[in-house]
Amino acid sequence: MSERKDSMIDLAEEYALGGMDELEQAEYEFFLSEHAEEQQRVTELLDTTGMLALASKPVTPPSGMKNRILANVLGNSETEMMREQALQSIEADSARRDVEERSHLEETAPSPVRAVNDRVNSEKSTSTATPVVSTAKARLSRSLWAGAATIMAAAAVILAIYTGQLRSEMNDMRSTLTAMEQRTSDMQQQLTAANSPAVGAQVDRTVALVGSEEDPSASGMAAMVQDDTGTRLVVQASDLPKLSGNEAYQVWLIKGDQKINAGTFLSGDGKGALTYTMEPGDYDMVAITLEPDAEGDQPRGRIVLAGALA
Repeated sequence: MSERKDSMIDLAEEYALGGMDELEQAEYEFFLSEHAEEQQRVTELLDTTGMLALASKPVTPPSGMKNRILANVLGNSETEMMREQALQSIEADSARRDVEERSHLEETAPSPVRAVNDRVNSEKSTSTATPVVSTAKARLSRSLWAGAATIMAAAAVILAIYTGQLRSEMNDMRSTLTAMEQRTSDMQQQLTAANSPAVGAQVDRTVALVGSEEDPSASGMAAMVQDDTGTRLVVQASDLPKLSGNEAYQVWLIKGDQKINAGTFLSGDGKGALTYTMEPGDYDMVAITLEPDAEGDQPRGRIVLAGALA
């Protein structure tokens, strides 16, 4: 039995993390009910797993997306401003050429013509130059406001994306924490129930297990026991064939074509036993098979013991 105890001790961390299926968990809890020191160690491990959800670090959204968006926005704004500046330069050159041509005409024209041109130039400088400058200023102002509005819109989009990511991550963390707390609570309740003595236990039925033709000397018994926590299958066997390598014995509840895995056990001296918390129901047979290992979910080896329940 020391070999079985050593193998069970190695399963404490897997039990605390919830990595066992129902059958493995039932077998391990039966082991805990017989070893108080292992109960204390498992309790400490459960307390530790309860704090795992608080150990995760906040995740900061990547800044690369923000930099790319701002680069695109700023690049478009700079291109628009360069185009406006080029248009303003062309208009300024055109106005300058007009002034030079009028100056040349004034220098070569007679004085009466020069006087008329002076008046015309004065009127044009008031009616043409001023609107050109005003138009350039208006366009520059509109360009600056458009660029600022684009930047503000991009910043709003980035902020919305960042906020959405944070909200989603917080919801995921809350869900994970809630699931872990519920699982921890369930495990604590199961451990408490396993450590508590049975109340009002009654034997529903017992069955003698008979050895097969290959193992006529093997014998055993199976009992269905009901108490305030539910129904348990209790199996005991003796004079079993010696195991070798990774072989193990596996117990099955059979109902029609359905075979329910009730757990595995090892035998070093031809004896073995296990308990299995089961759902009440009508079953045809209980059987023990010799399996190549303890990992199967369907029978693979030969039947060593069997007994009819119906």
